[in-house]
Amino acid sequence: MPGEVSRRDFLKRAAILGAGAAAASIGCAHRMIGSSAVATSPLAPRHVPPIDLAVARGDDAAQNCLAAVRSLGGFEKFVRTGDRVVIKPNPVGTNPPDRAINTHPDMIDAVVRECRRAGAREVVVVSHDDIRSFQGNGTAAAVERAGGLVRALQERNQFRDVAIPRGRVLQTVGVSTDVLDCDLFINMPIAKHHAGTHFTGTLKNLMGAVWDRNYYHQMDLHQCIAEAATVIRHDLVILDANHVLLTNGPVGPGQVLRARQVVAGIDPVAVDAYACRYLEFDPREIGHLRAAHALGVGEIDLGRLTIREFDA
Repeated sequence: MPGEVSRRDFLKRAAILGAGAAAASIGCAHRMIGSSAVATSPLAPRHVPPIDLAVARGDDAAQNCLAAVRSLGGFEKFVRTGDRVVIKPNPVGTNPPDRAINTHPDMIDAVVRECRRAGAREVVVVSHDDIRSFQGNGTAAAVERAGGLVRALQERNQFRDVAIPRGRVLQTVGVSTDVLDCDLFINMPIAKHHAGTHFTGTLKNLMGAVWDRNYYHQMDLHQCIAEAATVIRHDLVILDANHVLLTNGPVGPGQVLRARQVVAGIDPVAVDAYACRYLEFDPREIGHLRAAHALGVGEIDLGRLTIREFDA
């Protein structure tokens, strides 16, 4: 496909960041999300896995997704019988998966299916995007095929204002009631370039779960993203890096890296910090990651994490 980066080029990119990756792979006992201070918070995730990040690689997007979550303990560790699960993918546009614009529909199908199998009574896939995007890129069909529901968040009454106690720019934020009221929240972003923030992943994907995104752009975009993340609980993050848009994001077309990977964890900052590797960014260069780390949302230093990288 036009603009695709070869596997050899990707290995060269990985080599550039080899020292940091080696430290991350060794890891240590520190887990910011799993610490006692965070674990007692109402925003604490339901299940703290034995490792911080699982990175599965292979040619099949769905299998990468499933293998990564298995390494964290499996869906049965996250989903309880009778749960209402809400999934937030990046469903923007009407492009096929190899354009690296939206979360791979096969991954969404697999996650909806596994949540239902683990006992969820309802699985709803939401985003503040037009329903035509869900339909045009195959997300809607994947969700319905797997037994889930699609909800395009287009009305103000689908959001509830939440106070930001530590907000410097935001005092309140309108957050999707589906996300706020669910039993289990799964964020399923795709890693890609973004013209406004350089990188978009887990935290940036939350802009599709809030009402007034224009306000973010009028103020301090990076700080708003970070502050909103302080009031949204992440139970599980599954990041699509099967294909990564390197240029002209977030809607392309642009140069695409076929990384063949999925990154899973419960710490949104850690997932994004790892995913910055694909675009050759130091995560501390990304304003919203730096701000989110400062606010205690998650860990930005890969050397302080336990990471498992493996073939799916």
